[in-house]
Amino acid sequence: MKKQKILIVIAITLFISLQASAGWVITQRSYDSDEGVESALIETVYLQNNIMKVVQAEMVTMFDLNTETITIMSPVKKVFWTGKVADYKKEIKEAMQQAMDEQLQSAREEQKEMIRKMYQGMMESIDNPSKFAGEEPEDYDLQIEKTGEKERVAGRMAHKYSITVNGSVKEEAWLSESEKPHEEFNIGNFYDVFSDFTSQAETLAFYQNNEKYIEFSKKGFPLKSINYYGGYESISEVTSLEKENIEASEFTPPADYKKVNLIEIGLEEQE
Repeated sequence: MKKQKILIVIAITLFISLQASAGWVITQRSYDSDEGVESALIETVYLQNNIMKVVQAEMVTMFDLNTETITIMSPVKKVFWTGKVADYKKEIKEAMQQAMDEQLQSAREEQKEMIRKMYQGMMESIDNPSKFAGEEPEDYDLQIEKTGEKERVAGRMAHKYSITVNGSVKEEAWLSESEKPHEEFNIGNFYDVFSDFTSQAETLAFYQNNEKYIEFSKKGFPLKSINYYGGYESISEVTSLEKENIEASEFTPPADYKKVNLIEIGLEEQE
């Protein structure tokens, strides 16, 4: 899976309408054109009361706008981590510092300066992801146009939009305009609170943080999108969209999960 596959569901599920008494359970698949639908990443998303839970086979991620926290769970290891974006940054930088120190101990003298510069750049990117990505141009022309085409996706009629940057098509999106975003789930607040995390995970293209794109997203709920990366496409589409009451326990780590530091979440299983 390419890097855009990581939590790509965020770009699809940010803008659904929510109600205090009922949430949404969404199933979607994401895959790259050069790998085919057989390789699709299947995800289930739970949305209710300003909380978004993204369930994958090996990782579960929750974004809580009420507490401004991220929770990451490993169903394989039965462990979890919870914290704010500042906590996430702190633990990642500490891990990088430790890795750098270990490499410096065994490195030749002429290699040490290169190692320091490499890790320093990586640690700086934690606080300023856009600097590390180097993707966003200083000035660009973003255009979003409704094509007039329609397609039925997950049982709902969706209108097709074309998104271009400097005249080049970057994305095609199919929105269900009958599903309107609700004020309870504050899209702007999501970007304000979690943008550094999503930038680190490289889940959003630079133009998707543009105010024009955010306003476009409020038109409805994206049921399908195709992102063009120059040589291949990344396709995401909702296969099931159900409205239902979700138990509060769905948004808390299971009782038999152990709380650990962030780095332990990503460590490989030891035999």
